[in-house]
Amino acid sequence: MNQAPEQLALEYKGKKFSWSDLDLRSNNVAIFFMRKGITKGTHVGIWSINSPNWIINFFALIKLGAIPVLINTCYKEQELSNVLEYADIEFICYGDSYKDCDCESILKRLESIGYLKGENCVAIGQSRDGSWEGLQEKSSPPTKEELRELFQQQSKISIHDTAAMFFTSGTTKLPKGVMLSHYSLNNNSLEIARNMRWTNEDRMCIAVPLFHCFGITASLLAAVHAGCTIHLLQQCRSLEVLKRVYEENCTILNGVPTMFLAMLHNKQRSRYPLSSIRSGIIAGSPISASDYLKLCKTFHISHLQPSYGQTEASPCITISDYEDSLEIKSKTVGRTINNVFLRIYDQDSQKELLPGQIGEIQTKGYHVMKCYYKTPTETQRAINEEGWLSTGDLGYLDHNGYLYITGRASEMIIRGGENISPLEIEECIGCFPKIKDVKVIGIEADVLQEEIVACIIPERGEEIDTVALKKFIGERLAEYKVPKHILIFNNFPHTASGKVRINDLKQQAINRINPKNEEDLVCFLQSNMN
Repeated sequence: MNQAPEQLALEYKGKKFSWSDLDLRSNNVAIFFMRKGITKGTHVGIWSINSPNWIINFFALIKLGAIPVLINTCYKEQELSNVLEYADIEFICYGDSYKDCDCESILKRLESIGYLKGENCVAIGQSRDGSWEGLQEKSSPPTKEELRELFQQQSKISIHDTAAMFFTSGTTKLPKGVMLSHYSLNNNSLEIARNMRWTNEDRMCIAVPLFHCFGITASLLAAVHAGCTIHLLQQCRSLEVLKRVYEENCTILNGVPTMFLAMLHNKQRSRYPLSSIRSGIIAGSPISASDYLKLCKTFHISHLQPSYGQTEASPCITISDYEDSLEIKSKTVGRTINNVFLRIYDQDSQKELLPGQIGEIQTKGYHVMKCYYKTPTETQRAINEEGWLSTGDLGYLDHNGYLYITGRASEMIIRGGENISPLEIEECIGCFPKIKDVKVIGIEADVLQEEIVACIIPERGEEIDTVALKKFIGERLAEYKVPKHILIFNNFPHTASGKVRINDLKQQAINRINPKNEEDLVCFLQSNMN
């Protein structure tokens, strides 16, 4: 950034910002925040779709030492209220609505019941005339004294202070706040940029949401380290990604497998060849070898690098070597990045396993989170006394140190790159009338990787209106959490100890949704008619 301050840093819908523009604007916004009483350690939510203001506000908060709390734009009122309360958010920067989620209306309702004061809700969205509002344009210019105070604030920030709070789902019904330090985010993004060989001559298309760690570390901050130009998309839409990459001759494209597969299946794909793409990272969920090879062949991307990680690890743990063959990259997620440790561990024997043996993937190093916010028990469960983070994923290493993912130890669902807690959906469904028991599972899908299935046992003699139930869920949870399929059962398969046999339940669900033959369907119906 300092080496080429006037180079194009960010382009969005025709509006352009140099690195010095972003630096100046984020300074001004930081001072705007200072005037509101925001200081080091203040928790400030950012709830908005991708925009220049999102980025400027994020950098402004970082400069103050405040903690940006990055909120999913799909959240509905109940989800947001849960996050506001749990994360101790004192201020919130909100932008434009996502689909039917009206951010401003939701915040006004929450204000009326005491969650946030109106003056602590800062609009960073699009103004009515279509231009993008800048907070620095709403207040008087900063004084020399204020600039001096801002720089003094920066000098008080430690590299080990919390830089941001991200949310992750999985083992609990509500998302957990992952606290990542400046040191973790900075070094992880630097290693990514180095591994990918990105330079200030590259042009990166960012379509992934900035509220995800993938969007911040592997995209935004890695672009800052490399000095490359960012072409920002508001939302991830396959046709828009194809158009932007083609029109701007982007050389870098990162994304989850779902995004790339959606682009592959888009009927207008042939109109927008991606010959300019030099490299990119594909991560967030597993992808089959055949699908990976098809993507590389169709889009002519020789350096689409599979990577493995999770929010708790900043997020990158492994990444494919730049010169690895497509054959190797189609089967593995690479090797550990510099200064990161990884082992395959057997929880039963409490021993590290040898190459070729499958066990839980654990990692250790600078990239591991500080903690889950306000949940020490969950933190202790995730990170042992020696600093090893349990990922909850299963895999093995070969003799050359390449990591192979074989499955997940947890029941978390990954749909379209979003981590989804079955418990949260089960809790919501449990509030619907006439339901005796519910189990939410994920089943394999072509593009979205997994689809959500709600398996329900009604109260004796009752019938469930599945259309009404879907509407009920959609009013309370983000759209991507609404089950695609709702299946009615008389009973669930159980182990001798009374636990639901998840694999058996999944197979029954698959047989009913996509029966391989008439016998499968008959067997399912018979087992649920007793």
